[in-house]
Order: sequence, then structure tokens, then C-alpha cells
Amino acid sequence: MNIKYRALMGFIKKEFTQIRRDKKMIAAIFFVPVVQLIMFSSALTSEVKNISFAVLAKPQAAAREIEARAFASGWFKAADAGGLADAAEIIIERKAEAVLVLPKEGFDYALERGGKPLQLLINAVNAQRAQQIDAYVKQIVARVAAARGYGAAGADLINIDTRVMFNHYTLTPDFMIPGLIAMASFIVILVVCGMSIAKEKEAGTMEKLIASPASAADILLGKTAPYFIIGMLIILLMFFAGVLVFDIPFRGRFWQLLITGAALMLTALSTATLISVFTRTQQQAMMASVLFILPAILLSGVFFPTENIPPYLRWLSWLDPLKYAMVNFRAIFLKGGDMTYFWHNCLTACGMAVALAAAGFRNFKSTLD
Repeated sequence: MNIKYRALMGFIKKEFTQIRRDKKMIAAIFFVPVVQLIMFSSALTSEVKNISFAVLAKPQAAAREIEARAFASGWFKAADAGGLADAAEIIIERKAEAVLVLPKEGFDYALERGGKPLQLLINAVNAQRAQQIDAYVKQIVARVAAARGYGAAGADLINIDTRVMFNHYTLTPDFMIPGLIAMASFIVILVVCGMSIAKEKEAGTMEKLIASPASAADILLGKTAPYFIIGMLIILLMFFAGVLVFDIPFRGRFWQLLITGAALMLTALSTATLISVFTRTQQQAMMASVLFILPAILLSGVFFPTENIPPYLRWLSWLDPLKYAMVNFRAIFLKGGDMTYFWHNCLTACGMAVALAAAGFRNFKSTLD
């Protein structure tokens, strides 16, 4: 192979010059990897943190010791029970993620053979998180028992009756499939719709659409409506596959599933429209979609709880439309769907969709003009 090194160096110099002049390219090369590194390192951790925890007992020194050790461990945070005295109700009302109930006879009595067991209630929507919470609490109670003079044998005397709620068998598919329904449908529609609009520009057919009597709104609605229908069909397909094939529970109402899915599809289509306005080719639309999808998945809590994300980054999850649909799907499947929580998430997602659609429509219309 006869390589002309002078010509090769000329091409290399030319390429670096073009990269230096392209500000977007520089941002994609240097800024985006750094941002993704920060998000991945912050969110991708299996360590369970920020567990809202409460101990129900009459004034007992042991209860205060358990709370003190729990909060000092860094795993738990104090829960505001809101005046509720029933442990199950505290969990149902999302006041706490775990509640430990000590018997009225006292902690020391519970450690004696034949004594009443301690009761631990855990929100097990996230099965893996629930298992770690159970291990954490038992470890802390064992340390308190040892500190109260029972020594290493105290751990053998402890009898904790653990009751998991909403996912009684702590099955991972029951937790993962609702989240995957939200994630998969969101990604597919975002990428496909964004590339479809960019394809019109790349093929040069956008000019024909502009020259037609159709308005900007007609063009955008005509391009996005089919993908809304396709997205809803994807959600329904995955729903029936999850219920019939994987036998996951469905405790909510079917109309809640449809409204949540519609809100999710609106955010996906609005995001795709906004991305396609600022891209000229399908390749650019694909890259922009990927850059948006990765943080969206990390911040949504599909794989890792958002509670693990440090507070200085956690606020970004509030801007993630995928999070609200994912939380709703899991609540509908496993808990039956809290109506106040359900409408809050749906309206928030719809508000994001309106804002994104307005931004995309305004930029698209100015491009037509």
C-alpha cells in the first residue's frame, strides 16, 4: 500500500480544523462524555440509601437506640408518619418505606425466648431494594441487642416478622416489567419519530410539504399522530405479554394504564419534534436522541432508585418525563394506583409535553417562514 504521508497529514489537519470550527462537535466530544460520567457514577450504584424509616413503639430506650443507629448509618432517614399510628397505613400513604414495630412488652422481652417478635413492614415495589432494607434493619437491631448486653448471642435471639407489601414474593419481573414498558415504548417512539421528520429534510421532501396548503400544525400532527397510535399499541402489547406470559399482577384500572401511556407518548413525540427541528439528517437525529435517552433512563429510576442519586443531581430527575410514567406504571401494576399520585404524575408529564411541543412548533414554524 502506497501511502502519501503529505496528503494524509493534510486530511488530518483539515479534519481537526473542521472540528475546531464546529462548536456542536466540540460539545459532543468533550462535554457530553463528562456529563454522562457524572450521571453514571452517581446513579449506577446498587447501594440502597435514603430509606425513609420509622420505629413505632411506646417510649422505649431501645426504640430510640435503633433510630439513632439507623440514621447514623447513612442508609436511613427519618420518616414523617404524619400522626399515623398504623404501620401498614404509613406504608400505604408513602410516609415511610420501612416501619419497625416493637412489642408493647418491650425490646428486652422480645429478645427472650418465647417473647413476641418485632414486626418489620417494607414497601417491596422494588424487590431488590426491599431485600437490602430487610438486611439493614436486622443488622442494626442485632447491634442494638449486642450493645444492651446480649452480646453475639443477641442476633440469635432476635425474631423479626418481616411483612413485604405490594410485591409479596419480592419477584424482580413484577418490579422490572412495568418500568420496561415505559422505557421501551418511550425510546422506540422518540427515535423513530425523530428520524422520520429528519428524513423529510434529508430527502428534500420537506419543501414539498411546505409548498402544500397544509399549515405547520397540520404537518406536525400528520407526522406524529401515526406514531402516537403505534406507541399505544406497543404499550398494550407489552402489557398483555407481561400479564399473560410473565404473570405479573395488575391491581390498577385499565383506563389508568391508557392515560399514563398517552401522557408518555405525548412527551416522547414532543421531544422527538423538538430534536428533529434542530437536526438536518437522520444520523444527527439518532445521535441527539441517544444523548437524551441515556440521562433519561438513569434519572427515571427504571434500573436504579432515584433516591441513590446525590441531592445536587436528583433535581434533574424532576425534569425527566420518563420518570413520571415509570412511577405510575409500577404503582398501577403493584399497588393499584393512588389517585392523587396518579393524576399528579399524569398532569406533570402532560405539562412537559405541552412545553416541549410549543418549543418545537415555534421553531418549526419559524423554519417554514
